[in-house]
Amino acid sequence: MKISTVSRPRINFTSNHEWIDFNGTVGFVGISAHRLKGIKNIVNVKWHNPKGTVEKGAVIAEIHTTEQVIPVCAPLSCKYLGRNQKLSGDLNLILESPQDNGWLFFVTPVKIYNQEPLLSPEHYQKLIRTKVAN
Repeated sequence: MKISTVSRPRINFTSNHEWIDFNGTVGFVGISAHRLKGIKNIVNVKWHNPKGTVEKGAVIAEIHTTEQVIPVCAPLSCKYLGRNQKLSGDLNLILESPQDNGWLFFVTPVKIYNQEPLLSPEHYQKLIRTKVAN
């Protein structure tokens, strides 16, 4: 499987490996390529079907692989808007394009976007280098 190294232009991360890319007032959310490293196949995605306002850290979906379950949480307090419909026919899009077309769901933030609780790509790289070293 060919894996894309393309990342969305306005991407920011959480320390739990979720990412969000804002396009105006809409944020597209996925899981980082680092977190998905070594996974060969996604069996299914279990959706928690949130309604209304979702608090930061609430589980929105779970990626089920043959080896593990990866929770995907809301990176900030938001309103859930829907799923990436492209995943209906091809869950491996999450693995093939993890930080671009393989996004899982989209949201709109409750408060005007504040980057403070999110990590820039540079800070995220420092975080994962530190975790790997420990």
